[in-house]
Amino acid sequence: MSKNYIQMILKPHYETFSATELKIADYFVSLGMDLVNKTLSNLAEETDFSESTIFKFVKRIGFKGFQDFKISVASNYRMSEERTHQLAVFTDITASDTPSDISKKVIQSSQIMLQSLMSKLSGEALQQALDIIVNSKALHFFGLGSSAVIALDAYHKFLRTALPVNYVSDYHMQLMHTSKLTENDCVFLFSHSGKTAETIKIAEVAAHNKAKIICLTGNPPGALNRLSDVSIVVETEESIFQSEALSARLLYITVVDIIYLSYLYHDEHTNIESIDTIREILSTTKIEVDR
Repeated sequence: MSKNYIQMILKPHYETFSATELKIADYFVSLGMDLVNKTLSNLAEETDFSESTIFKFVKRIGFKGFQDFKISVASNYRMSEERTHQLAVFTDITASDTPSDISKKVIQSSQIMLQSLMSKLSGEALQQALDIIVNSKALHFFGLGSSAVIALDAYHKFLRTALPVNYVSDYHMQLMHTSKLTENDCVFLFSHSGKTAETIKIAEVAAHNKAKIICLTGNPPGALNRLSDVSIVVETEESIFQSEALSARLLYITVVDIIYLSYLYHDEHTNIESIDTIREILSTTKIEVDR
């Protein structure tokens, strides 16, 4: 079951909440949609916190005031039993929304997911991934289904670096390619479920050949994580219109960008030379327009 809207907006802040703020947050979540029927006075009486404390809490999570917060909850909250059709992309989009309404809600949903990512992303895991890349002779990017799109995007980025990189889309060819890897290679594996049998098999072959494995997944436990040298977990929510993996696409691309830029600046001079060379070659494909 998807988390409600209140949980979504509170989730990025939980690790920085004080004990008092945690109690208020948990109470808000327990109220759910009933929150819109409450006044500051009601909440103060029910929680034993002052009205000013609750007001400051609402400001703390990004709202202008309590009324602004209630309006947002009323317009965005969705309970799973209220799902009457299959045409909602995010938690609060309805058939009556204009393209402008939808644009605001999609962007807001992306902002919430990115804020959550920022609070959960492990700096230690990112550093470990960078260390592996720095000590590798080549990078290889594999994914299946929607994860193949992320793997291709990662390959396209790292193709600009000085490192040799490879992307293979077909599963059988992935297996063949992985069978030739050594301890000098680094394999990026993308699987949001973490349970894709084919991707786990790729990890087993890579591990057998002592290649280093960096996996990006939405599922912390499991065989893929155990086989990987570094596991970066990307958490997200599933929506009605699209799968959890698709709604997480922005987050995966963001994580790849972080790792890519970290590597670029680790060996800035060499990578700038590589990028300049690529730009020069690509410039030959551009048509000059006479003015």
